[in-house]
This record gives sequence, C-alpha cells and structure tokens, in this order.
Amino acid sequence: MPTEVSFAPGTIANERTPLVKNNADPAVYAPAQDILEDFGDEEGDDGREVVIWKPGKSGFGATLLNVLGDLIGTGLLAAPIAIAHAGWVIGPLFLLIICLVTLFTLKILIRIIEKDRRLRNFTDVIGYALGGRGESLVSVLFVIEIGAWIIALIVLYGDSLEAVWPIFTSDQWKVVGLVVVIPTLFLPLRLLSYSSAVGVLSTVSLIAILIFTGITTPHTPGSIREPAHTDLWPAHGWVKLGMVFGLLIAGFGGHGLIPNLIHDMKNPKQADRVCEIAYGIAAGVYFIVAVFGYLMYGTNVSDEVSKDLARTPGVSPWLNQFAVWMVAINPLTKIALGVRPLADMIFGYFDLHKTILVPQGAPTPRYITRPSSPSGSYENAEDEESSAAYIPDPATSHIAAETRHDKNERFKAFVRPCVRLGLAFLFVLGALIMPSFETVMSLLGSAFAVATMIVIPIWAGASVFGWTWYDWTIIIVSSVIGLLGTIATFLR
Repeated sequence: MPTEVSFAPGTIANERTPLVKNNADPAVYAPAQDILEDFGDEEGDDGREVVIWKPGKSGFGATLLNVLGDLIGTGLLAAPIAIAHAGWVIGPLFLLIICLVTLFTLKILIRIIEKDRRLRNFTDVIGYALGGRGESLVSVLFVIEIGAWIIALIVLYGDSLEAVWPIFTSDQWKVVGLVVVIPTLFLPLRLLSYSSAVGVLSTVSLIAILIFTGITTPHTPGSIREPAHTDLWPAHGWVKLGMVFGLLIAGFGGHGLIPNLIHDMKNPKQADRVCEIAYGIAAGVYFIVAVFGYLMYGTNVSDEVSKDLARTPGVSPWLNQFAVWMVAINPLTKIALGVRPLADMIFGYFDLHKTILVPQGAPTPRYITRPSSPSGSYENAEDEESSAAYIPDPATSHIAAETRHDKNERFKAFVRPCVRLGLAFLFVLGALIMPSFETVMSLLGSAFAVATMIVIPIWAGASVFGWTWYDWTIIIVSSVIGLLGTIATFLR
C-alpha cells in the first residue's frame, strides 16, 4: 500500500487547541523522520511509493457554492409535503431542530479534520476517530446513503423532464441524463462550483416562480390569497407523520461531501464560516418553499411541489414549464458532486491515488505531502503540477523500479475515470428500478441520514473529545425517531 507521510516543521511543539486531548495520537504530530521509520515494511529495495498531496485550490466562494449545491436539492421539493404530514406546529419546529442538529454534527467533523489535515473524506474522518472497524461499518452506510441520494436526484430529473417535455418516458430521460452528466464526472471541484452555481440559480428561479404564482393566482389551488385547506396538527395518521423526519433531514445531508470540499480549500480554517452561512441560507430556502407550497396546495400537495406548479390553472404555461425545467436541471448539477466522495473512497481502498517513487533512504520532499498541523494552511503549498513533476534522481534509484512505477501509474490513471463512470451507470440502473421520489427521500432520511449525519459524527466526536450528556440525548432521540420513520416508510 502506498505510504502517506506529512510533516510541518515549526508547528509541532507549539500547537494548541482546546478540543485536542492530551492523549492525541502522537504519530500524527511526530517529526517527519520518526514517521518515515514507521514505514520500513512498505519500503522495497528500490524505494517507496508516496501518495501525492494535491494542494487545495478552491476559494471561499467556490466552496460555499459547492456546499449550497449539496444542501439545496432533492429535499427542497419534498419540504411542503413534510409540513402537510406534520401540520403547522410540528412541521416548522422539526425543520428548525434538524437544521441546528445537523450543523452541530457537521462542526464535529470539522473539529476532527482540524486535528489532522491529511483527512480527505468522510470515511477518513470517521476512521481517524473510531479506528478500522468503525471505518468499515461507516463505509457501508456511507455508500448506501450517498447512492440513495444520487438515485433520488436521477428519479427527480426523469420525472420532471417527462412532465415538461414528454418526448421520452421518465426512464428514457434518466439514460439521457447519464450521457449529459458524464463530462462533469472528471472536472475538479473548483470547476464544479460553476455547476453548483447553475444549480443555485435554478433553485432561486424556482422559488421566485413559486412565490409569483402564489401571489398572482386568485383562487385555490396555487394561491396564497385564497390558501388551500391546511392543518394545525398532524391529521393524516401516524404513518405519514413518521415519514416527516426522514423527508426533512434528507435535505441537509452534506456530511458525506463536505470533508472533500474542506480538503480542497485554499484556506481550510474558513470551513466553519462557510458551513454556517450555507446552512443559514439553506434553512431559509427550505422554510420559504415549505410554507408557500403548503399554503398554495394544502393537504393535496404532492411529493414534488414542481408537479403542482405545472398543474396550476390560470398560470402561464411557459412559466410553469420554465419552473419544471429548473427542477430538472438542478439534479444534473449535483450528481458529479455526489459521485466524488464515493470514487475517492474507492481510490483509497484500492490504492488508486497518484503516487511518486521516492528512492530508498531518501527523505520525502515536503511539497509532495499533506500538512498535518491543525493550524496548517494550503495557501503556501506548491501547486499540483509541481508536485507531480518530481522525478527521483536516477543515480539513487533503479531504472527498472521507475519503469514499473510509471506503468502502474498509467494503469491507475486509466482505472480512475472508469470507476467514476461505473458508479454513474450503477446509480442510473438503481433509479430505473426505484419506487416513488417520496419513498426514496423518506427512506434515505430515516434509515441512513440519521446514522451518517447524527449518530456516527457524534460517536466519532465523543471518541476524540469525550462524551457529554447532550451527545447521549441527541443520539437516543434521533435513533428512536429514525427507527420509527423507517418503519413508517415501509408501511407506506
């Protein structure tokens, strides 16, 4: 397995953070030479392979757009039906609590990342805190959750385009969407921020159309001047009430991707602020859509409010079609973001990350490793091209070893795109056999999001920083609600 080493001279002795326990892993903060000695088994006669550190290139704005693109998506359209199932009292309260709790658990992940900047994805973070067994368990849940989220995106895309442009069936549109999204699978995160910006603009357009329709439509359905029938308390049975938590929490499922985004930041110390702003914007957007959608269509609101917009009488057909087009475009801007952390996890598991060959006995150059200092910044790092250009001195390494290494790197460069393509094909296949959008979203939230977004981050944080009474409270309450929601989804 390729070696990953890192050091940051001058920061080891003076590091201070109130969240780091005294018994923190000394290997993380050990001097570079001590770390290199630990990898004797990995070093062959001709040298050792070292994973190249790719310095972050995404600025504050690009990262914010990607986080917003991750948060504001599939769950947005299901927000009105969640409020309809719960009523005016419980629904908005659930939305507020879910937003605060998921932001709290995301900050736990950020605190863990600050202990070791080498952590590049969600499973790395959990593995650092819980060890190998915990990482293996989380990896399975993580794959299922992210996979279900991407499938929900594809289902939403196919349903929306079938409604606005019925030249193909929903399933046929899903296949067309695969062709459209393939080029975005290979873009770096800083360029995917432009795709996220398109997704955010489409969301803003949808909200504007929803509000405009509600104001200009004189009579129900589709009017806030003459609101549809709504309920103060749950009035549709316990099964539908049980689905509410899953429908709402699925919209705040950014935990799987955000560690990748932080790893790609120029200044990862800004991650806290990015997430706070993104969650504030996302909560406001979800609240507006939930309230307007429920007022306009009442208890008859569908699992995708865009369907109701398309059927609203008296509104310009062009405006309705534009709204549905915005809904259809939005999922396509997120699929590449969803595939990224899964592909990165597979690359790490099968040693597919780019490496260089360091000659036996030679020190590892600093510019090809990742900083481990909690206060470390990527701003002064050499860029990726400089790192990749490092070539060992032929006088100190065997030409045959270099040849084998180069051949291996060419093979990995071929396999990495194939992995991304394979994941995309699998998710489209899943979307072709998956049931309704509401069922997918509720199951995603109740069964998986509660585990990966609440229980596991708190468990990981407690393993590093210690347990508190509110950690236990949040885990117990959310687990019970998640279990009830999962049962309700299957009964539904």
